[in-house]
Amino acid sequence: MSLPDTNAPRWAVILAGGSGTRLHPLTRRLFGEDRPKQFCKLFGDRTLLGDTQARIARVIPAERTMCVVVKAHAPYYGQALAGVASSRVLVQPVGRGTTAAIAYSLARIAAIDEHAIVGFFPADHHFADEAAFTSAVDRAYGLAHGLSTVSGDKLLLLGAQPEHPEVEYGWIEPGGTIDGVCKSVFHVKRFWEKPSLEIARGLLERGCLWNMFVMIGRVRAFLDMLKQSIPHVFRAFQAQAKHLGGIFDAAKVYNSLASGDFSTQVLSALPDRLAVLRLDNVGWSDLGTPERVRAAWSRFGSKPLTAA
Repeated sequence: MSLPDTNAPRWAVILAGGSGTRLHPLTRRLFGEDRPKQFCKLFGDRTLLGDTQARIARVIPAERTMCVVVKAHAPYYGQALAGVASSRVLVQPVGRGTTAAIAYSLARIAAIDEHAIVGFFPADHHFADEAAFTSAVDRAYGLAHGLSTVSGDKLLLLGAQPEHPEVEYGWIEPGGTIDGVCKSVFHVKRFWEKPSLEIARGLLERGCLWNMFVMIGRVRAFLDMLKQSIPHVFRAFQAQAKHLGGIFDAAKVYNSLASGDFSTQVLSALPDRLAVLRLDNVGWSDLGTPERVRAAWSRFGSKPLTAA
């Protein structure tokens, strides 16, 4: 797949600031420490973050890709991101969840290109079919651009076709198709977070989708939704747009914020501002638990590398 025109306002943000505490029993056994999973080599000779970078590089050039990390993880990201320009590594002073990470990166990108279309990608995902996923992402950027003209400034979420009634994932319940886009893009009716098994079975039967927490849309649409749903967070990061050169006091801002989840605080609050693209047969997993990692090893015949 060829890279898009570098003049196109496409950006990507890799969210790599999580601690992955549920996976620590496994990473401790493999690596001798509670290493965050995005910095672990669980499938071959690259870390999960490295896999994510390689995946995104097929669609978005490096100069338009930003990695969001947490200062406490410097021993890990210092090595993993050694080849990445410092201007494209956004270091959070402390972890405050996905809301702060997304708000900070949006402010930074808006200061560079307020007309950008930006996609957010967690750094700890695994795909059975990498090519199918990256092809869908490339298509999603074009669809997100189209959505801004036919249906207002909606954000486009990616929803994986479910394989079983999973109770540990969030689910997206799609509504009807959106006229003038394509038959695989739907309105979002509502979200279901970690449903009971009985509810999950019903969601599976109704054609609901696993929420991958992959989002693509205009930077202004993201900021408008942030302003509407949690205005105090929006205001806290607005100084970043005025101080791109480094004057912005990130520590002061982060110390004033509570931890927040973007999916709960923003997406679930404004489903009418969203659309979802159904992805079939990409074999997605978020590798959130040791059991899920072992299942992926068994399914795909992979072996972890126990050396650092």
